[in-house]
Order: sequence, then structure tokens, then C-alpha cells
Amino acid sequence: MTVLWFGNSHTHGHNLPAVVSRLLKAGAGIDAQMTVASGYWFLDERWQLAADQQLIQSKNWTAVVLQAQKYSTTGQFVYSTQETQQWIALAKSLKSMPVLYPEHPRAGNQAEGQRVYQLHQTIAALEPACVAPVGPLWDEQHRQTPTLSLHEPDGNHFNAEGALLTAYLFYELLSGQPASALPDLPELPVTINNQQQLRRTVSAISASYPACRF
Repeated sequence: MTVLWFGNSHTHGHNLPAVVSRLLKAGAGIDAQMTVASGYWFLDERWQLAADQQLIQSKNWTAVVLQAQKYSTTGQFVYSTQETQQWIALAKSLKSMPVLYPEHPRAGNQAEGQRVYQLHQTIAALEPACVAPVGPLWDEQHRQTPTLSLHEPDGNHFNAEGALLTAYLFYELLSGQPASALPDLPELPVTINNQQQLRRTVSAISASYPACRF
């Protein structure tokens, strides 16, 4: 499996793609090569970069993960989604599975997760793609374990637990196998008890929010 990631700090943080690769090997026996495009650009900005255009066309990628669609943190402004639609169409023309990666909500924000998820669902309705249900997953995890922190102190980026929660979701999406069946991995910087809790939440949410409907 070869996976190309376009994103910003929500992709680069805690080496998320490498964690997903580790899970794919441990749970599904899949050797996954993860390539992360350089820079922290928004997707509309990346569309103008010749290096990224060349990168996506350089290999027969199994999947292309697209993160960093611009959105309004207040919900009061609207940004173009045309470039993201173009990335999706290009990935499909190259026989790669396009996967939209909506950002998780900021700490204490009760509406952002669903709002950002719905924005990406709207994009997928215009140009079909998989949509990882990150926002609903994080909301559910907060409901189940309100004392478990998923954020760094800045309240925006994920900590080790938040990164693993999102990684479990991508494991399910890319492998087609339930995260709940993954083994405990003592080498990860998250307690075994928390690993088990996070996996259960991912499998429950995936059943209610299927990522790939096209």
C-alpha cells in the first residue's frame, strides 16, 4: 500500500502517517509506505504548486489523503472548495482512492467537529470521495471519556492520545478492518487502557459514519 498525504500540522503532528503505517502492519499485515508532501499549505495553495502536482503523478498511489481545506473557525465565512474538488478528481483519474481528512474540533468547541465534517461531506457530494468522520469521532470520545485530554495545551493540535484516536480511524478506513481487533501496542506513548478505549470508540463511530459511499 502506498499513501500520499497532503496536509498541514494536523497531518505532520506526532508523525501521524507513520503511526497509521505501524497500525496497518500490526493489525492487517499490510506494508504501507507513507509519503507526506512537504510544507503546511492549504489545499487551494497546493493546487498551484508544481512540485505537488508532480508528486501526485509520480506513483500509483493506493490512496491520497487530503487535509487542509480552508474553513471559517467562526462559521461566518465561506471559502472555495473548487481546488479540493480538483485534487479529488485528479486522484481518481490516477486510479487512487481520494480520502478527505476534516480537522478535529478545538478544545471546548462543541460545534466545530460536526461543522467541519459536514463541509467535507458537501465537497464529497460535488466530487465523490471518502470522508473520514474525524469530528464525530472526537465528539463521541469526549462524551465517553470527558476527562481524557486529546489536545496539546494550545487547544488546537492533538496530543499523543488524539493522534492515536485519529490514526485508528485511518487504520479502519485504509484496511477495511475494525480497529477494535487491533492488538495492544506497548511501544506506543499511550496507556494500554486508553488504547483499548480509543479503539472501541473508533469501531462504534465507523459503523454509524461510513467513510466511503461512492
